[in-house]
Amino acid sequence: MAARSWLALRTHELLRIFAAMFRGPIVVLLPRLGAVAAVYALTRLLFAWLNADHFPEVPWASFLGGLRFDASAIAWTNALWVLFFFIDPAPQRLWIRKLQMALFLLPNAVALFFQFVDLEYYPFSLKRSTADFLDILVAGDDTRSLAPAFIRDYWYILLLYMGSIAFLYWTYIRSRAWEVEVNKWSWRIGWRVITLVALVIASRGGVQLIPLQPLDAARYGGANVLPVTLNTPYTMLMSWGKPTLPEVRYMSDEEAEERWPVHHQFNDSAKASARPNVVVIILESFSAQYSARLSGGPGYMPFLDSLMGVSLNMTRAYANGRRSIDGIPAILASMPELMNEAFITSPYASRPFTSLASVLGPTGYHTSFFHGGRNGTMGFDGFVRSAGFDRYVGLDEYTGDPDDLDGHWGVRDRPFLQFFMDALGKEQQPFLSAVFTLSSHHPYELPAEEMARFQGGTLKIHPTLRYADDALRAFFASARRQPWFTNTLFVVTADHTADIDRDGQHYNKATDYWVPLLYHMPGRIAPQEEERVTQHIDILPTVLDLIVHDEPFFSFGHSALRSDSPRIAIMASNGIYQCVSERLHLQFDGHQVVGTSPLADNRDTTRLGTLKTDMILHLRAAIQQFNSHLRSGDLVQGR
Repeated sequence: MAARSWLALRTHELLRIFAAMFRGPIVVLLPRLGAVAAVYALTRLLFAWLNADHFPEVPWASFLGGLRFDASAIAWTNALWVLFFFIDPAPQRLWIRKLQMALFLLPNAVALFFQFVDLEYYPFSLKRSTADFLDILVAGDDTRSLAPAFIRDYWYILLLYMGSIAFLYWTYIRSRAWEVEVNKWSWRIGWRVITLVALVIASRGGVQLIPLQPLDAARYGGANVLPVTLNTPYTMLMSWGKPTLPEVRYMSDEEAEERWPVHHQFNDSAKASARPNVVVIILESFSAQYSARLSGGPGYMPFLDSLMGVSLNMTRAYANGRRSIDGIPAILASMPELMNEAFITSPYASRPFTSLASVLGPTGYHTSFFHGGRNGTMGFDGFVRSAGFDRYVGLDEYTGDPDDLDGHWGVRDRPFLQFFMDALGKEQQPFLSAVFTLSSHHPYELPAEEMARFQGGTLKIHPTLRYADDALRAFFASARRQPWFTNTLFVVTADHTADIDRDGQHYNKATDYWVPLLYHMPGRIAPQEEERVTQHIDILPTVLDLIVHDEPFFSFGHSALRSDSPRIAIMASNGIYQCVSERLHLQFDGHQVVGTSPLADNRDTTRLGTLKTDMILHLRAAIQQFNSHLRSGDLVQGR
């Protein structure tokens, strides 16, 4: 009887303690962190809705699985506030109360800022932003100058963001009513233990042996909806300060070199009598889908289409990335985007690497890079110097009319391409020069008279594409009258795609990387439509092949003129590698295939299975070569 009474008393005491606990600190923690979790969940729904053309069908597993990634991000971003809350859960001093509120609101405001930015930035990058996005924001003055345009175009995102921070503030203030001072020692220890255990579990994404990783998101709905399952604060935290590339070994070094060669030499052609000049023209956001010649649909680049007809026209060319900061290294240095961080902002960019300039410069070529944007934009000026170019010509060096500036990015394409053409006439031959346009970039604004002339289309980008195309026409009209023109190889491509209409019958995932690419040299290169798959990183070796460069060189890409070159394109996004062939788009998480999409009517499943196996082997070889050579710094022939 006495024993039962004692047990009843102890049970009552424990229940009273737990009741006190849930009237005190834990009841304060739950609504505050719960409000943050609610914002994360709602932004995931908003992300899927705003990007419905990318994710037409999102299973509920993606939304539910995303809660694990939300919990992890919330645990990490709120760890400092929870620590101070442990010390004083019911502060009486005003300065402590203000400090705790700041430690709660500021980290969450920063984290949610990137979460909301990705709602509309994702269509441009096709990936959840990682830590290198911070480097892009602070490179140059573009963020400051473009902020008004972004606020004007995406005002609703700003309002939603401000509303979410106001909601967190309101929840924080309201929950103060539940702060209770309890002196029971068991309560003091108990709620802290419970909270600490919950925080550790949440930060790891569960109680599994290995903490949650970004690739685990593919378990919830598949790789195609991986960006929906993830959240941006999580991907930025997971990539912050971590080694960019792990060591991978799928095969021997000899087999990797056989399947994906990086050491090249073309010694089977006769030396050219006169070394040709090389001009690389990189057009901002020119998607192949908006070429009538390539896609068969409405065209917004009539001059470029006509130039394709008198050039070696690569009809299945793919960008290796979805951002300018990835496109420039791929085009000029054969550097694919196979890691979460951009090469330009990575520590690997500080090591010697191969580029068109580093190969041709020592042979007597005068090298230069022109971009009408502000000096420092995305680190292009630093990259160009590291790549071995003699000169970088940006906005600071532009000597034209100040009215030529667009008020956002820099000099408009029409005057800047004429400025570029005039500069080429002063270059000593042979020369290698690249120019990167900018007018067909968001916010897609033109002077009133130009907008009236090139209006039309269904998207804001369409008039700017027509304008940039006409600026290219004017450039070639002037260049044809120059004495250096007939001895010049022109390479014309785009840095990446943007604002693609995904409702078309010909759309597939590979379309997001499909760009125009042509090699034009009047009297030297016969017009031809080449349907083999090629990519940006193939430009460097293809140019060297076309100008009959017979010295050995290093390149992750391969000449599009050689029959033994791999006929696939490679890229990566949020840790998922992608591989595109003529008939198949394949996704690979580093261990196994997580998705395949036919690019044509493939009824021969046996041949398709053989192609898939071959693509996996080539992709693994490419990944191993990329990781191995960047980690070792072996990016130059003979090192």
